[in-house]
Order: sequence, then C-alpha cells, then structure tokens
Amino acid sequence: MDDEGDRRLVGYGAVFDSLSEDLGGFRETITPDAFTRTVSLDNDVLVTMNHNVDLLLGRTGAATARIGVDDVGVFYDVDLPDTQAGRDVWALAQRGDLAGSSFTFTVAPDGDRWGTDSEGRRVRELTEVRLIELGPVASPAYLNTSVAARSLAAFNDLQERSAEGAEVAPDMAPEVAPEADAEGVQRWPVRLRAIG
Repeated sequence: MDDEGDRRLVGYGAVFDSLSEDLGGFRETITPDAFTRTVSLDNDVLVTMNHNVDLLLGRTGAATARIGVDDVGVFYDVDLPDTQAGRDVWALAQRGDLAGSSFTFTVAPDGDRWGTDSEGRRVRELTEVRLIELGPVASPAYLNTSVAARSLAAFNDLQERSAEGAEVAPDMAPEVAPEADAEGVQRWPVRLRAIG
C-alpha cells in the first residue's frame, strides 16, 4: 500500500496449455490465441471475487482494471476499491487465503475442439473465447493461475528499477515462474506475495 492507501491486485485469470481440474467429466486447456480477439475488442470486462458481481473489484470500462495477454496467459491488474469487498480481498490475498484466479467466458462458434488424452479422459481445447469476467477465487478450476497483492509504490519501484537495468532482488521477482515436471511439461504454480 502506498502513502495514499492505493492497493492493487494482479494475477493470471487463465494460463495457456495447462489442464484444468475435472470440470464434471472432462478437463479443459486453453490455446495461446484463445483470448486474442476478445482482448483486442476492448470489451468491458469485470474483475470480481469468486465470480460474484456483488463483489465487484473493478472493470476495464471504468479504467479501474486492466487486462492483457502475454506468453503465460490472460492477466489482470485491478485497483482495489475502498469498499468492504476491496478491503476483504486485500486482506485475504495478503494472508494467502486466495488459491488463484478464474474467468467467465463464452465460446465463439467453432471456438473449441474435443478429444481425449492418453488415459481416455475427455479434454476440451478452447481456441476462441469471449472474456466476460475474471478475478481471484478461493477454489480455481485451473490450479496454475495466480493472484498477488501489490502496493502501487512497490510496483512502481520495481518497474523503474527494471527500466533502469538494475538487477531485481529475488523477493521482488514475478510471482509466477514456470517449473518443468518429470515429463518436461511447463506448470505455472500459484505464488502469492504481498508487497507494501
């Protein structure tokens, strides 16, 4: 938290090429291009707690939240409101009670493919979706998503130091880093760090 009390929450609502938990008889994975169109359209995307619009944290249409796509997945950065929900989410993130993030979407026509994995389980591959909402959750379907509480002052300091070419200390490193499993598959573990 900076001197003015500003609080930000950042995380990955969806990660690419990572299997979800069982979603009721199937698992899901997301291709790297699945969100490209929806993010480029500048749709008004909500950031909520546990998919509950009564716990609204911000929205892109009001410029209180920002979303983007990178090599990892779809990320969000939201200025937490000075509401009970905003204060609660900040406290839960700092304590480590939030397990990750999640997203709400609709599938575009022909925007998914169905198949089976090596063990015969059904797998849906999302290839084009419309993002509606994302944010922190207590129980994510994709365990490789992330959420982190950051103070604006610490974030700005990290950005400035990186831009100046300064080496960033390990405790200031990004929350998410890939780890390869025994088969060499990249996994994105949830890491949470409150700074400020």
